[in-house]
Amino acid sequence: MLMKFDNHLPLAALDVIGAGQTGGWGKIAISVEARSVKYTDSVAAPASPNAWCYIRQGSPQERAVSLENYLGPIVNVTRGRPLEVVWINRIGSMPAEKPGDARSLAMPPIDPPPMDLAEDIDQYKSMNYPVGVVAHLHGAKARPDSDGWPLSPASFEGNPYGMPAYRSYCYPNDQRAAMLWFHDHGMDNTAVQVHAGLAGLYFVRDNSDAELFHLIGDETQELPLVIQDRCLNADGAGVSYLKGVPLQKDPATGKRSFIRPEFLGDTILVNGRPWPHAHVNPKIYRLRILNGSNARSYALTLADPDGKIGGKIWYGDLLTAIGNDGGLFSRGEKLDELDYLLLAPGERLDVLLDLTQIDNDVLGSLHLVNLSIAGYDPAQPEQEPIFQNDANSVFTPGTPEALKAIAFTQKSDGPHADLPLANVMEFRIVDAAHTHGAATAAAPTAHHAAAAPLDRVTLDKILLRYADDESFRWDASKPGLTRANADAPVVRNRFVLLMNDTAGKADVEPVSPITGGPWRDTQMWELRPSTAPAGDASAFTVPFDAKLATPWEEGQPAAGVAYQVSRAFFFEPADPNPPHAARHADPLWPLATDNVDPAGYPPIYRYAHLYRHNPAAGRAVIRPREGSYERWYVANIGNDQAHLADGVPDMHPFHMHLVNFVVLRRFRLRKDASENSVFARIERRLDFDGVVRHDTVRIQSNELVELLVHFPRGYTGVYPYHCHLVEHEDMGMMLHFDVQPQGAP
Repeated sequence: MLMKFDNHLPLAALDVIGAGQTGGWGKIAISVEARSVKYTDSVAAPASPNAWCYIRQGSPQERAVSLENYLGPIVNVTRGRPLEVVWINRIGSMPAEKPGDARSLAMPPIDPPPMDLAEDIDQYKSMNYPVGVVAHLHGAKARPDSDGWPLSPASFEGNPYGMPAYRSYCYPNDQRAAMLWFHDHGMDNTAVQVHAGLAGLYFVRDNSDAELFHLIGDETQELPLVIQDRCLNADGAGVSYLKGVPLQKDPATGKRSFIRPEFLGDTILVNGRPWPHAHVNPKIYRLRILNGSNARSYALTLADPDGKIGGKIWYGDLLTAIGNDGGLFSRGEKLDELDYLLLAPGERLDVLLDLTQIDNDVLGSLHLVNLSIAGYDPAQPEQEPIFQNDANSVFTPGTPEALKAIAFTQKSDGPHADLPLANVMEFRIVDAAHTHGAATAAAPTAHHAAAAPLDRVTLDKILLRYADDESFRWDASKPGLTRANADAPVVRNRFVLLMNDTAGKADVEPVSPITGGPWRDTQMWELRPSTAPAGDASAFTVPFDAKLATPWEEGQPAAGVAYQVSRAFFFEPADPNPPHAARHADPLWPLATDNVDPAGYPPIYRYAHLYRHNPAAGRAVIRPREGSYERWYVANIGNDQAHLADGVPDMHPFHMHLVNFVVLRRFRLRKDASENSVFARIERRLDFDGVVRHDTVRIQSNELVELLVHFPRGYTGVYPYHCHLVEHEDMGMMLHFDVQPQGAP
């Protein structure tokens, strides 16, 4: 069992492209290739490919027989200097089973779910088989044709769909300095293709980076940390996706189904290595943390389980959060000893780790630990829930349960943690004079040159200098982030509902009376005020009035407000409620067709071009204007409208392409004694509501968030928004908005 922190944190093995290497208007090419990679230091890469990787042309990885790491390049760009990236698909296709059959993209070498699952699982019948790869730069301001539209893949050579084998994307980089990341975004196949290895980092840099590095020391004290969970094969030479999405079989019918559709692994990887260690000095480090997992969330803090360093266990007070998805905060947020930071899939954190407080005479190690595992039963890992990141799912630091989760016990083959998922990596604090090896995080200095502790006054001055952009500005009088143009009104209110476990209705009603479409396991609905007569099954109530007709007003909790669904699927026909039989015959109804239509095409791709360039051909879609502000209410309340608080839906990370937004308010569903459900205002300090920008936000079970969204000038067209539990995205929890020019009618 790999729980001794034996693996080194891979740093030198990563392909890092410096900001100065791409010049004014730079250009690089990155290909997607099946490669043989190492997953642990002790097991060699196999002879056959075991991962899909992003490979930069001209890099050492391009010529290597095998790779030390599956992660893609780390791209550094300078703010305001555009970069063109040519994304090339070098993955081949599956052979057709018989002449005339359509070919699909080859399956990744990670033990994916078998393709014949569509015979047993209804939702699979409406999901498109893979025809290519799609690169999405998560967090980027990019034109729609460079955003990574899920239905515009780079397909395989000789594909029968007329698709190119490469896509050229231009990234203007006209945005705040931030940590972005790129990953696959193929329609209905994001989960397995990202899991196969398709992820890399992209840093937009400006003078704020230089000032921060000068404050803490230099750029060698920055550590990128990509946290992902996987299921290693028994030999440690590959991974199994299917093991993390366990199946069950109905004894009566023999049909297979998922115990849970989301992937949850039993091994935590950082930068592609299980539970690694890094040598660090008593200095200040800038940790750039990405949750690149498919579905697992993390509650991160620092601990010394043995209490050897300073006689205590918990060291959250060594951490200061300074940034997230949208770039730097306007002020640093120092954690207390028993604090932790939550990180859902797709979210990033920029954190300073101040080790100058560690006595050089009492050096030891600190563990980066994950406490979002309350409720996990090691004896039944297949039953692991999608944790909600609240008091019911996070072990509270300082409690006996939290210490037991992270503690190590001596076993026959060495020390192991009782709950391996509670540990992430180890920081081995060494005297600078004795720093050595490939895992070194900083260059050695003289023993007597003790680093100065973090200067918080100077830190906050730096952060405040870079607080404003065209979208939001720092308002010291509140304090908080507000509209950059104080006179710009909020022009629209929107209401989006995240739905969970909707397939349970299929046993009673194959077609939802609310949407007129088939039930699916996860859904995302755009709502409008109900105009249905009393008792109409298409209307339902939510205990919140989003003021959709009066956008100058803020929404408020209110019992029994009636809504209807205005949009429920990524693409759908204009007829809001065609007869059930007609949907099967209608070529413009993708979600009721089989996986392959009579012409051999995946159901959506055949007419995706029509919908992308003429969204009016389908049902209503959100159409904001460039340069405008909107107020979005996004609720995660499950699907039982009569008893909204009874169920416990999954936490959903809500991600919008193109934009940044500010969380203005957060509400939690509450039931009173009369069984009426209402939302009540809640505040959590380390959610940073009102004071930071996001492109992805956790919406916990039975919560509703109010977002102030800005649609930047110069970017019009169609962009997706979706849940970033990528299996949910693949199963239909994705919609899109169509940004209109300012002068549009």
